[in-house]
Amino acid sequence: MTFAEGFSYHNGELHCGEVSIKEITYAVGTPVYIYNLDAIVARYHAHTEAFSQFRHLTCYAVKANSNIAVLQALARAGSGFDVNSRGELYRCMRAGADASSISMTGVGKTKGDIVDALNAGVARFNVESASECRLISDIAEDRGFAAEVLLRLNPDIETDTHPYISTAEASHKFGLSASDIRTLASQEGWLPGLRIAGLSFHLGSQILSAAPYKEALRLLLKVLDDIIPLLPVRPTIIDIGGGLGIPYTDRHSELHPRTVAMAVEDELGSRIDELTLITEPGRSLVANAGALVSTIEHVKPSALRTFLVLDAGMNDFLRPALYQARHSIVPLLEHRDEELEEFDIVGPVCESSDTFAIRYPLPVELCSGDQVALLSAGAYGSSMSSMYNSRPLAAEVVVTEGNWFVARERQSLDDMLQGERLL
Repeated sequence: MTFAEGFSYHNGELHCGEVSIKEITYAVGTPVYIYNLDAIVARYHAHTEAFSQFRHLTCYAVKANSNIAVLQALARAGSGFDVNSRGELYRCMRAGADASSISMTGVGKTKGDIVDALNAGVARFNVESASECRLISDIAEDRGFAAEVLLRLNPDIETDTHPYISTAEASHKFGLSASDIRTLASQEGWLPGLRIAGLSFHLGSQILSAAPYKEALRLLLKVLDDIIPLLPVRPTIIDIGGGLGIPYTDRHSELHPRTVAMAVEDELGSRIDELTLITEPGRSLVANAGALVSTIEHVKPSALRTFLVLDAGMNDFLRPALYQARHSIVPLLEHRDEELEEFDIVGPVCESSDTFAIRYPLPVELCSGDQVALLSAGAYGSSMSSMYNSRPLAAEVVVTEGNWFVARERQSLDDMLQGERLL
C-alpha cells in the first residue's frame, strides 16, 4: 500500500500512523473518514520544496477537503489557500488562515462571495469573465480601493483525464480566451476598482503529464507579453493551478511536483526572477492520506455474483458513482495467504450506481460485521458528501503524532433536520 500514505498493517491490524483503526471505529462507529495529518503536512512541504527555486506561494485548493482540522494543519505549516466560495473562505478564516495568502477562484462568484472576500482582505481574485471584472470593480470602488485580480486564461488544450474534471478546453465554462484577456486589459482604465496583477490557468484534475503545463504556460507568457504595454502597472504573478495526478492503486502513476517545476523553469528561462509563481494543489496533498472506513452489513450471494453491502454509500463517497473512480479496498484485519473471492462492493443507497467496485478480490472469509477501508479517499470524499436517502453525514477523524481526534462528529438525525419546519 505504498500509495496510501500513513496507512499500514501492524500486528495484523490496519493503522493510520501509529493508531489502530479498530480503536477509532470502536469509539466512533462507521462510516468514518480518517485523515493522517502528518502525511498531509509532509506532502505540503514536499510540494513547496519542489518549487523552491521560484518566488512561490502554495495555495491549497480547499474544495478537495475542507475539513477545518485539515485546513488548520496546513495554515500552521504556512500554506496559502484557494477558495471557491464564501463558505470555503469562512472555513479558512476559522482555521486561522492568513487572508493575505488566500485567492478566490470560481466561475460564478456572487456579490456575497466578493463582499466577504474583500472584507476579509483576501490577496487576489482569479476572474473568469468581463461581467465578473465589472462586479468586483464596482464593489471594490465603493470601498475606495482597487482589488488585485488574475485573469484566468482558458488555453484550449486537451488533457488526458476524465471529462468531468477537465477545465481547459474552449467548450468548457472556465476562463477567458486569449483575445478576451487582451480586450479586458485594454479596458482596465474603465474598471477603477481592480488592478490586473497577472494571469492564471487551471488545466483540470488528475493530470499525469507535465506536457500540458508547458503548453499552457507557453501561451500564458505570450498573452502576458501582449498585455504588459496595455497596463499602467506591470503584471508579475502567474498561477498555474493544480491538478497534479496521484496514484489511486499501486498500478497507477503519479505526477510529481518536481516534474512540473522543472517544466515551468524550462519555459520561464531567464524570466524566473521576474515573476511570482502560484500553485494550487488539492488532491495531491490530501487524497492518499485519507481513508473511508465502513462496516460490511450483509454478504448477499446471487446467481451471478456475491455482493458485500457496506454501511457507507454513494452519499458518503460519490467519486465511484460520478467519475467511475476505482479505489483500493482492504480489510481492517490483515488476511495473508487466504483464498480470495471476487465481490461486488456496494452501498445501501437506492441507486444501482451506488457501487464502489465490481468483481473486486477480497478474502473469502469476510462476513457481516467485518470492516474495510476504501483508500485514497482524502480528496473529494467528505467534501462532496450529501444526505441523500436522509442518511446523516459521516464522522471525520484526524490522526497526528500518535493521537487521534474527532474533527467532525457524526451527524445525528436531529442535526439532519436542523432548519426544516413543519407547517
